[in-house]
Amino acid sequence: MRLLPFLACIALICGGLATGGLAGPQAGIDNEVAIEGYNNEPISTYSAEADFVKLGRGVGLLRIETDGGTFPCTAFLVSETHLLTNNHCVPGVLDHPDVTATQILSVTWMAGYTHPGMIEEAEGFDVDVTPVETSKELDYTVLRVRGDPAARYPVLPLTDAVAKEGMPYWIIGHPKGESQRISREGCRAARPPSEGNRLRHTCDTLGGNSGSPIFDSSARQVIGLHNAGNERVGINFGVPMALILGQSGVLKATAAAAPKPLPLVMSLYPEALGVGEELSVAADVPADCTPLFYDVAPSGRLVPLPTEIFQQVKLSALQTRFQTSPAAQYGLVVVEEDEKGTHRLGFACGPEDQDVRQWLRPVIERVMGGTLVGEVAVPGGTASFAFREFTVR
Repeated sequence: MRLLPFLACIALICGGLATGGLAGPQAGIDNEVAIEGYNNEPISTYSAEADFVKLGRGVGLLRIETDGGTFPCTAFLVSETHLLTNNHCVPGVLDHPDVTATQILSVTWMAGYTHPGMIEEAEGFDVDVTPVETSKELDYTVLRVRGDPAARYPVLPLTDAVAKEGMPYWIIGHPKGESQRISREGCRAARPPSEGNRLRHTCDTLGGNSGSPIFDSSARQVIGLHNAGNERVGINFGVPMALILGQSGVLKATAAAAPKPLPLVMSLYPEALGVGEELSVAADVPADCTPLFYDVAPSGRLVPLPTEIFQQVKLSALQTRFQTSPAAQYGLVVVEEDEKGTHRLGFACGPEDQDVRQWLRPVIERVMGGTLVGEVAVPGGTASFAFREFTVR
Protein backbone atom coordinates (compact mmCIF):
# COMPACT_ATOMS: atom_id res chain seq x y z
CA MET A 1 0.00 0.00 0.00
CA ARG A 2 1.14 3.48 -0.79
CA LEU A 3 0.77 6.34 1.69
CA LEU A 4 -0.72 9.47 0.12
CA PRO A 5 -0.75 12.95 1.75
CA PHE A 6 -3.42 14.70 1.14
CA LEU A 7 -43.03 26.12 18.97
CA ALA A 8 -42.81 22.67 19.86
CA CYS A 9 -45.34 20.00 19.17
CA ILE A 10 -44.99 17.06 21.53
CA ALA A 11 -43.54 14.14 19.64
CA LEU A 12 -45.55 11.50 21.41
CA ILE A 13 -46.51 8.68 19.19
CA CYS A 14 -47.80 8.15 15.73
CA GLY A 15 -51.10 6.65 16.78
CA GLY A 16 -52.80 3.59 18.13
CA LEU A 17 -51.45 0.26 16.98
CA ALA A 18 -53.52 -2.80 16.41
CA THR A 19 -53.75 -4.69 19.66
CA GLY A 20 -52.61 -7.82 17.87
CA GLY A 21 -49.10 -6.46 17.36
CA LEU A 22 -46.90 -3.63 16.21
CA ALA A 23 -47.47 -4.29 12.52
CA GLY A 24 -51.06 -3.11 12.55
CA PRO A 25 -52.50 0.10 11.04
CA GLN A 26 -51.58 3.39 12.68
CA ALA A 27 -53.44 6.66 12.67
CA GLY A 28 -53.74 10.11 14.12
CA ILE A 29 -50.84 11.48 16.07
CA ASP A 30 -47.83 12.33 13.91
CA ASN A 31 -46.09 15.48 15.08
CA GLU A 32 -42.43 14.95 14.17
CA VAL A 33 -40.53 16.92 11.55
CA ALA A 34 -38.59 15.78 8.49
CA ILE A 35 -35.97 18.41 7.64
CA GLU A 36 -35.56 18.99 3.87
CA GLY A 37 -36.78 15.50 2.95
CA TYR A 38 -36.82 12.37 5.05
CA ASN A 39 -33.34 10.87 5.50
CA ASN A 40 -33.99 8.38 8.30
CA GLU A 41 -32.36 5.08 7.24
CA PRO A 42 -32.88 1.44 8.30
CA ILE A 43 -29.96 0.62 10.57
CA SER A 44 -29.93 -2.96 9.23
CA THR A 45 -28.41 -1.72 5.96
CA TYR A 46 -25.10 -1.12 7.74
CA SER A 47 -22.38 -3.47 8.92
CA ALA A 48 -22.71 -4.91 12.41
CA GLU A 49 -19.23 -3.48 13.04
CA ALA A 50 -20.38 0.13 12.58
CA ASP A 51 -20.21 2.11 15.82
CA PHE A 52 -23.79 3.35 15.55
CA VAL A 53 -25.06 -0.18 14.97
CA LYS A 54 -23.31 -1.35 18.14
CA LEU A 55 -24.66 1.60 20.13
CA GLY A 56 -28.09 1.02 18.62
CA ARG A 57 -28.27 -2.34 20.34
CA GLY A 58 -28.88 -0.42 23.55
CA VAL A 59 -31.91 1.30 22.00
CA GLY A 60 -35.27 -0.44 21.84
CA LEU A 61 -38.93 -0.05 20.97
CA LEU A 62 -41.09 0.81 23.99
CA ARG A 63 -44.48 -0.87 23.58
CA ILE A 64 -47.04 0.85 25.82
CA GLU A 65 -50.27 -1.12 26.18
CA THR A 66 -53.26 0.80 27.55
CA ASP A 67 -56.97 0.16 27.88
CA GLY A 68 -57.37 2.36 24.81
CA GLY A 69 -54.81 0.76 22.50
CA THR A 70 -51.11 0.08 22.18
CA PHE A 71 -48.67 2.90 21.43
CA PRO A 72 -44.95 3.05 20.54
CA CYS A 73 -42.11 5.17 21.83
CA THR A 74 -38.35 4.60 22.04
CA ALA A 75 -36.28 3.94 25.17
CA PHE A 76 -32.64 3.10 25.85
CA LEU A 77 -30.57 1.44 28.55
CA VAL A 78 -28.91 3.82 31.01
CA SER A 79 -27.97 1.21 33.62
CA GLU A 80 -28.27 -2.53 34.07
CA THR A 81 -31.81 -2.10 35.38
CA HIS A 82 -33.05 1.26 34.04
CA LEU A 83 -34.37 2.71 30.79
CA LEU A 84 -34.73 6.35 29.79
CA THR A 85 -37.66 7.67 27.73
CA ASN A 86 -39.97 10.70 27.66
CA ASN A 87 -42.46 11.64 30.35
CA HIS A 88 -45.05 12.20 27.62
CA CYS A 89 -44.67 8.49 26.73
CA VAL A 90 -44.91 7.08 30.26
CA PRO A 91 -46.99 8.09 32.12
CA GLY A 92 -48.01 11.00 29.87
CA VAL A 93 -49.62 8.90 27.14
CA LEU A 94 -52.77 8.99 29.26
CA ASP A 95 -52.84 12.81 29.09
CA HIS A 96 -52.69 13.04 25.31
CA PRO A 97 -55.93 14.56 23.93
CA ASP A 98 -56.13 12.03 21.08
CA VAL A 99 -55.65 8.98 23.30
CA THR A 100 -58.83 7.57 24.84
CA ALA A 101 -57.14 5.59 27.59
CA THR A 102 -57.34 5.75 31.37
CA GLN A 103 -54.80 3.11 32.39
CA ILE A 104 -51.43 1.75 31.29
CA LEU A 105 -51.75 -2.03 31.44
CA SER A 106 -48.19 -3.04 30.58
CA VAL A 107 -44.93 -1.73 29.13
CA THR A 108 -42.46 -3.87 27.17
CA TRP A 109 -38.97 -2.93 25.97
CA MET A 110 -38.26 -4.70 22.69
CA ALA A 111 -34.54 -4.90 21.89
CA GLY A 112 -32.91 -6.13 18.70
CA TYR A 113 -35.72 -5.15 16.33
CA THR A 114 -33.54 -4.01 13.43
CA HIS A 115 -34.91 -5.55 10.22
CA PRO A 116 -38.06 -4.08 8.63
CA GLY A 117 -41.11 -6.27 9.10
CA MET A 118 -39.31 -8.76 11.37
CA ILE A 119 -40.76 -7.93 14.79
CA GLU A 120 -40.32 -11.60 15.71
CA GLU A 121 -36.55 -11.03 15.95
CA ALA A 122 -37.04 -8.66 18.89
CA GLU A 123 -36.40 -9.77 22.46
CA GLY A 124 -38.98 -8.44 24.90
CA PHE A 125 -38.29 -7.34 28.47
CA ASP A 126 -40.98 -6.48 31.00
CA VAL A 127 -40.90 -2.91 32.30
CA ASP A 128 -42.50 -1.61 35.49
CA VAL A 129 -45.47 0.61 34.63
CA THR A 130 -44.77 3.00 37.52
CA PRO A 131 -41.73 5.23 36.83
CA VAL A 132 -38.73 5.18 39.13
CA GLU A 133 -38.33 8.88 38.35
CA THR A 134 -40.15 11.28 36.07
CA SER A 135 -40.25 14.99 35.26
CA LYS A 136 -42.94 16.66 33.20
CA GLU A 137 -40.88 19.86 33.00
CA LEU A 138 -37.82 18.12 31.50
CA ASP A 139 -39.96 15.47 29.78
CA TYR A 140 -37.98 12.46 30.95
CA THR A 141 -38.87 9.22 32.71
CA VAL A 142 -36.63 6.55 34.20
CA LEU A 143 -38.23 3.08 34.13
CA ARG A 144 -37.14 -0.16 35.76
CA VAL A 145 -36.62 -3.00 33.30
CA ARG A 146 -36.64 -6.68 34.28
CA GLY A 147 -34.74 -9.68 32.95
CA ASP A 148 -31.10 -8.46 32.84
CA PRO A 149 -31.06 -6.94 29.32
CA ALA A 150 -27.60 -5.47 29.97
CA ALA A 151 -26.18 -8.99 29.71
CA ARG A 152 -26.90 -8.81 25.96
CA TYR A 153 -27.39 -5.14 25.14
CA PRO A 154 -25.09 -2.19 25.96
CA VAL A 155 -25.72 0.50 28.54
CA LEU A 156 -25.31 3.78 26.66
CA PRO A 157 -22.76 6.35 27.86
CA LEU A 158 -24.23 9.71 28.92
CA THR A 159 -22.51 13.09 28.81
CA ASP A 160 -23.21 16.49 30.33
CA ALA A 161 -21.32 18.20 27.49
CA VAL A 162 -22.70 21.47 26.12
CA ALA A 163 -24.03 21.34 22.55
CA LYS A 164 -22.18 23.47 20.00
CA GLU A 165 -23.50 24.77 16.70
CA GLY A 166 -22.92 22.27 13.89
CA MET A 167 -22.01 19.43 16.27
CA PRO A 168 -22.69 16.19 14.36
CA TYR A 169 -25.46 14.04 15.81
CA TRP A 170 -27.00 10.62 15.37
CA ILE A 171 -30.55 9.81 16.44
CA ILE A 172 -31.43 6.13 16.71
CA GLY A 173 -34.97 5.02 17.39
CA HIS A 174 -38.16 3.31 16.27
CA PRO A 175 -40.25 5.78 14.23
CA LYS A 176 -43.91 4.74 13.97
CA GLY A 177 -43.10 1.67 16.06
CA GLU A 178 -41.21 0.12 13.18
CA SER A 179 -37.74 -1.43 13.01
CA GLN A 180 -34.76 0.59 14.17
CA ARG A 181 -33.66 3.51 12.03
CA ILE A 182 -30.89 6.10 12.23
CA SER A 183 -30.91 9.77 11.29
CA ARG A 184 -27.38 10.89 10.42
CA GLU A 185 -27.44 12.71 7.04
CA GLY A 186 -27.80 16.42 7.78
CA CYS A 187 -28.19 15.53 11.46
CA ARG A 188 -26.50 18.17 13.61
CA ALA A 189 -26.96 20.84 16.26
CA ALA A 190 -28.99 23.73 14.89
CA ARG A 191 -28.29 27.46 15.06
CA PRO A 192 -28.52 28.23 17.93
CA PRO A 193 -27.83 24.73 19.33
CA SER A 194 -29.95 25.25 22.44
CA GLU A 195 -32.73 27.45 23.73
CA GLY A 196 -33.71 27.42 27.38
CA ASN A 197 -34.07 23.80 28.46
CA ARG A 198 -34.14 22.46 24.88
CA LEU A 199 -31.58 21.22 22.39
CA ARG A 200 -32.32 22.26 18.81
CA HIS A 201 -31.38 19.85 16.02
CA THR A 202 -31.91 19.21 12.31
CA CYS A 203 -32.25 15.41 12.48
CA ASP A 204 -35.21 13.79 10.74
CA THR A 205 -37.66 12.01 13.04
CA LEU A 206 -41.19 10.62 12.95
CA GLY A 207 -43.77 9.79 15.58
CA GLY A 208 -42.43 6.95 17.74
CA ASN A 209 -38.96 8.54 17.90
CA SER A 210 -39.94 10.08 21.23
CA GLY A 211 -37.43 8.89 23.82
CA SER A 212 -34.64 8.37 21.28
CA PRO A 213 -31.07 9.16 22.34
CA ILE A 214 -29.34 12.08 20.61
CA PHE A 215 -25.71 11.04 20.19
CA ASP A 216 -22.75 13.36 19.84
CA SER A 217 -21.40 11.24 17.00
CA SER A 218 -17.81 12.38 17.56
CA ALA A 219 -17.74 11.34 21.22
CA ARG A 220 -20.14 8.38 20.82
CA GLN A 221 -22.08 9.59 23.89
CA VAL A 222 -25.71 10.56 24.51
CA ILE A 223 -25.92 14.34 24.74
CA GLY A 224 -29.70 14.68 24.69
CA LEU A 225 -33.13 13.02 24.80
CA HIS A 226 -35.25 13.66 21.70
CA ASN A 227 -38.81 14.74 22.46
CA ALA A 228 -40.45 17.22 20.08
CA GLY A 229 -40.55 19.07 16.76
CA ASN A 230 -41.76 22.29 15.17
CA GLU A 231 -42.90 22.02 11.56
CA ARG A 232 -43.25 25.81 11.20
CA VAL A 233 -39.53 26.46 11.81
CA GLY A 234 -38.27 23.09 10.55
CA ILE A 235 -36.47 22.19 13.76
CA ASN A 236 -36.67 19.24 16.14
CA PHE A 237 -35.97 19.39 19.84
CA GLY A 238 -34.49 17.40 22.68
CA VAL A 239 -33.71 17.77 26.35
CA PRO A 240 -30.02 18.36 27.20
CA MET A 241 -28.62 15.38 29.06
CA ALA A 242 -26.80 17.85 31.33
CA LEU A 243 -30.15 19.06 32.70
CA ILE A 244 -31.45 15.53 33.20
CA LEU A 245 -28.24 14.42 34.92
CA GLY A 246 -28.45 17.49 37.14
CA GLN A 247 -31.93 16.53 38.35
CA SER A 248 -32.01 12.73 38.26
CA GLY A 249 -30.64 10.95 41.30
CA VAL A 250 -30.73 7.61 39.46
CA LEU A 251 -28.80 8.81 36.42
CA LYS A 252 -26.40 10.89 38.49
CA ALA A 253 -25.41 7.73 40.36
CA THR A 254 -25.05 5.86 37.07
CA ALA A 255 -22.87 8.56 35.53
CA ALA A 256 -20.69 8.67 38.65
CA ALA A 257 -19.82 5.00 38.27
CA ALA A 258 -16.44 4.34 36.70
CA PRO A 259 -16.94 4.38 32.92
CA LYS A 260 -15.86 1.32 31.03
CA PRO A 261 -14.02 1.74 27.74
CA LEU A 262 -15.24 -0.06 24.68
CA PRO A 263 -13.21 -3.13 23.76
CA LEU A 264 -10.52 -2.87 21.11
CA VAL A 265 -12.40 -2.17 17.89
CA MET A 266 -11.04 -2.28 14.34
CA SER A 267 -13.05 -1.24 11.27
CA LEU A 268 -12.10 -1.19 7.58
CA TYR A 269 -13.91 -0.05 4.44
CA PRO A 270 -14.28 -1.33 1.79
CA GLU A 271 -13.71 -5.03 2.39
CA ALA A 272 -12.43 -5.55 -1.17
CA LEU A 273 -10.55 -3.10 -3.37
CA GLY A 274 -8.28 -2.88 -6.38
CA VAL A 275 -5.26 -0.89 -7.52
CA GLY A 276 -5.73 2.84 -7.00
CA GLU A 277 -8.54 2.44 -4.48
CA GLU A 278 -8.25 3.76 -0.94
CA LEU A 279 -8.80 1.93 2.33
CA SER A 280 -10.46 3.75 5.24
CA VAL A 281 -9.42 2.61 8.71
CA ALA A 282 -10.87 3.33 12.16
CA ALA A 283 -9.44 1.84 15.36
CA ASP A 284 -10.81 2.54 18.84
CA VAL A 285 -7.93 2.21 21.28
CA PRO A 286 -8.02 2.30 25.11
CA ALA A 287 -6.03 5.13 26.67
CA ASP A 288 -3.67 2.71 28.42
CA CYS A 289 -2.61 1.19 25.08
CA THR A 290 0.15 2.42 22.79
CA PRO A 291 -0.95 0.78 19.54
CA LEU A 292 1.32 -0.73 16.92
CA PHE A 293 -0.34 -1.06 13.51
CA TYR A 294 0.47 -3.78 10.98
CA ASP A 295 -0.70 -5.15 7.67
CA VAL A 296 -0.27 -8.93 7.51
CA ALA A 297 -0.03 -9.83 3.81
CA PRO A 298 -1.39 -13.13 2.40
CA SER A 299 2.16 -14.56 2.41
CA GLY A 300 2.55 -13.71 6.10
CA ARG A 301 4.82 -10.75 5.43
CA LEU A 302 4.46 -8.16 8.19
CA VAL A 303 4.28 -4.50 7.12
CA PRO A 304 4.35 -1.92 9.95
CA LEU A 305 2.22 1.22 9.57
CA PRO A 306 3.47 4.37 11.32
CA THR A 307 0.99 5.82 13.82
CA GLU A 308 1.72 9.27 12.37
CA ILE A 309 -0.47 8.52 9.36
CA PHE A 310 -3.58 8.26 11.52
CA GLN A 311 -5.75 11.14 12.57
CA GLN A 312 -6.34 10.84 16.33
CA VAL A 313 -9.77 11.70 17.73
CA LYS A 314 -10.27 11.58 21.49
CA LEU A 315 -13.58 9.81 22.11
CA SER A 316 -13.32 10.09 25.89
CA ALA A 317 -10.72 10.18 28.65
CA LEU A 318 -10.51 6.42 28.26
CA GLN A 319 -10.44 5.96 24.50
CA THR A 320 -8.93 7.42 21.32
CA ARG A 321 -9.84 6.74 17.71
CA PHE A 322 -7.05 6.33 15.15
CA GLN A 323 -8.46 6.82 11.66
CA THR A 324 -7.70 7.39 8.00
CA SER A 325 -10.24 8.41 5.39
CA PRO A 326 -10.38 10.08 1.97
CA ALA A 327 -10.77 13.44 3.72
CA ALA A 328 -7.78 12.93 6.03
CA GLN A 329 -4.21 14.17 5.52
CA TYR A 330 -2.93 10.69 4.67
CA GLY A 331 -4.51 7.74 2.91
CA LEU A 332 -3.78 4.06 2.30
CA VAL A 333 -3.98 3.31 -1.42
CA VAL A 334 -3.53 -0.07 -3.11
CA VAL A 335 -0.63 -0.20 -5.60
CA GLU A 336 0.45 -2.80 -8.18
CA GLU A 337 3.12 -4.24 -5.88
CA ASP A 338 0.61 -5.18 -3.15
CA GLU A 339 -0.01 -8.90 -2.79
CA LYS A 340 -3.34 -10.07 -4.14
CA GLY A 341 -5.58 -11.94 -1.73
CA THR A 342 -6.68 -11.57 1.88
CA HIS A 343 -4.82 -9.09 4.07
CA ARG A 344 -5.26 -8.64 7.81
CA LEU A 345 -4.79 -5.09 9.06
CA GLY A 346 -5.01 -4.05 12.68
CA PHE A 347 -3.21 -3.11 15.85
CA ALA A 348 -1.77 -4.68 18.97
CA CYS A 349 -0.93 -3.47 22.46
CA GLY A 350 1.57 -5.19 24.72
CA PRO A 351 3.56 -4.68 27.92
CA GLU A 352 5.53 -1.46 27.45
CA ASP A 353 8.51 -2.72 29.44
CA GLN A 354 8.97 -5.74 27.18
CA ASP A 355 10.74 -6.14 23.85
CA VAL A 356 8.09 -5.84 21.13
CA ARG A 357 9.46 -8.91 19.37
CA GLN A 358 8.74 -11.02 22.45
CA TRP A 359 5.03 -10.33 22.56
CA LEU A 360 4.27 -9.53 18.91
CA ARG A 361 5.14 -13.00 17.58
CA PRO A 362 2.34 -14.86 19.46
CA VAL A 363 -0.12 -12.12 18.45
CA ILE A 364 0.66 -12.51 14.75
CA GLU A 365 0.50 -16.29 15.07
CA ARG A 366 -3.03 -15.96 16.44
CA VAL A 367 -4.02 -13.56 13.67
CA MET A 368 -2.59 -15.84 10.96
CA GLY A 369 -4.51 -18.69 12.57
CA GLY A 370 -7.79 -16.84 12.10
CA THR A 371 -8.28 -15.20 15.52
CA LEU A 372 -8.67 -11.53 14.65
CA VAL A 373 -9.61 -10.08 18.04
CA GLY A 374 -8.43 -11.24 21.44
CA GLU A 375 -5.73 -11.44 24.06
CA VAL A 376 -2.71 -13.65 24.56
CA ALA A 377 -0.47 -14.21 27.58
CA VAL A 378 3.06 -12.96 26.88
CA PRO A 379 6.19 -12.34 28.95
CA GLY A 380 5.44 -9.51 31.35
CA GLY A 381 1.67 -9.60 31.04
CA THR A 382 -0.98 -9.66 28.30
CA ALA A 383 -1.04 -8.50 24.70
CA SER A 384 -4.36 -7.41 23.16
CA PHE A 385 -5.10 -7.14 19.46
CA ALA A 386 -7.82 -6.29 16.95
CA PHE A 387 -7.53 -6.96 13.21
CA ARG A 388 -9.89 -6.96 10.23
CA GLU A 389 -9.63 -8.67 6.87
CA PHE A 390 -9.76 -7.02 3.46
CA THR A 391 -9.12 -8.37 -0.01
CA VAL A 392 -6.87 -6.89 -2.69
CA ARG A 393 -8.26 -7.85 -6.09
